[in-house]
Amino acid sequence: MQIGFFKTGTPKQFNYKPRYYNEEKERQEERRKRIQEGGSDGGESIRREIDRRWRRADRANRSKSRGINLLVFLAIAALLAYFVFFT
Repeated sequence: MQIGFFKTGTPKQFNYKPRYYNEEKERQEERRKRIQEGGSDGGESIRREIDRRWRRADRANRSKSRGINLLVFLAIAALLAYFVFFT
């Protein structure tokens, strides 16, 4: 039998549940549900997704080619300036 003047409590438990949000996974699960339910939107959403990805890739390719075109133009302009002023 213990005799004590102060009651020591039990330490509080730390209950932390981390959450991770993956937007792509959410979209895939929603699309999968719609297709499994037999919704008519299943094929259309896949087409929209493919179109969206193609547009994004096309935009990226265009921006890369713009940079390359600018470099080629500057190189040609520099060569022309060199020949005009130094020859």
